[in-house]
Amino acid sequence: MLGILCGLRSEKVIASRIKGAIVACCAAQPRKARELAQELVAIGATKLMSFGIAGSLDSSVHLGDIFIGNRVASPKGQWTCDEAWGRELAKKIPHAKRGGVYGSDLLIPTIGEKDALYQNTGCAIVDMESQCVAEIATEAKLPFVVVRSVCDDSVMNVPPFVMASIKPDGGVNALKAIAHLALHPSQASDLFNVMNGTRKALRSLREIRGVLGD
Repeated sequence: MLGILCGLRSEKVIASRIKGAIVACCAAQPRKARELAQELVAIGATKLMSFGIAGSLDSSVHLGDIFIGNRVASPKGQWTCDEAWGRELAKKIPHAKRGGVYGSDLLIPTIGEKDALYQNTGCAIVDMESQCVAEIATEAKLPFVVVRSVCDDSVMNVPPFVMASIKPDGGVNALKAIAHLALHPSQASDLFNVMNGTRKALRSLREIRGVLGD
């Protein structure tokens, strides 16, 4: 059985239509992500997938690109994604890009921070759940993969208040985002760029979900 961990409710809606999958959503909270990954294993998942949107650290990985990770890095260590599974997915999604994924417990909001992370780790994308999936899968001796689509590229800033707008169920509190934006109007263009990128990324995920299930 395929266990899928997402960060946002919009990602969960897509993942829930993947055949043979059980899906959990952590609301972009890494501690909760680890707990939910353990729950997926406890209820019968035999393999785990980190699924959803991500930020690009590499200038060659663009908005809407599908990315299949071959390794995950974090401050706690490094993990290797299941190579056979990754190759199988790459055959089904020939336009997907491959490489390293950085799992961060914090948002990486600025262009400068993205570039520094890329230079230090060589990872092409960053998200907030893959390190949790990698850690729990390794502890349980289960295979895991990362399938992500890019919502903000390496030359886009992400307004930090985006994180404060995520509700406990992984949805987005639009009124809270607007209230934050009223206090930080200079970040409006960054927000709209991320919103547009997110639409592209979710569309890309919907297009490939049919080949991800058992």
